[in-house]
Amino acid sequence: MSVQKVKQFMQMLQLKTKQDPSLQDFLKKWVGPYDGKILQVDTDGVHFYGVVSKDGTFTIHDGEYPSPDVIYRAPSEILLGIFTGKIPFMEPIRKWEMIVMGAAHESVPLSEFILQAMMGM
Repeated sequence: MSVQKVKQFMQMLQLKTKQDPSLQDFLKKWVGPYDGKILQVDTDGVHFYGVVSKDGTFTIHDGEYPSPDVIYRAPSEILLGIFTGKIPFMEPIRKWEMIVMGAAHESVPLSEFILQAMMGM
């Protein structure tokens, strides 16, 4: 099931962040003076969200957050392709295969976070 792969990828980011102080520092800088960032994922009828906290943690939670900073809505195969770098971020948006709602600019630090986590693997 592709939804599980997307969620497992996000859980890998969570685990990697716990182990890597440089990722924690990156997240602290990303959040800045705010309490955190909420990144909602809606894929194949499943909802979960990532919380980037000002203490440098990244956690995954099931369900819908009432007011996320950004929502990514797309089929799981597309999200996994974007997160792993196999699909350019803008391509599915242009084709209306993915909808990004809210603070889409948060996608830039999210992609940098993912890249840093994957480079450290």
